[in-house]
Amino acid sequence: MIQVAAAIIENEHGQLLIARKKTGKPQAGLWEFLGGKLEEGEIPAECLKRELQEEMQIAIEPYAYFGTNDHRYGEKDIRLITYKARFISGTMKQPIMTRSVG
Repeated sequence: MIQVAAAIIENEHGQLLIARKKTGKPQAGLWEFLGGKLEEGEIPAECLKRELQEEMQIAIEPYAYFGTNDHRYGEKDIRLITYKARFISGTMKQPIMTRSVG
């Protein structure tokens, strides 16, 4: 089972920070919460901090566990572990979109 952490980052206007999956990736073009695969021995909150710093060049602070869901995508079993998180600092290097909740 591949473990993946995702961050739910909401601003004061109820908008969520999401990104579009890149061309050439499974489910390309769909929207997703930011995050990534856990490394050996890594906890989800630390994974999120590392992944968002590496991939998006932003700092976040995960503050509340949201939930876990197991999915099967073709031959892969994925465990998605989600946390609510606060944006701390940085500048996005990839296009992102904020979507209103509701």
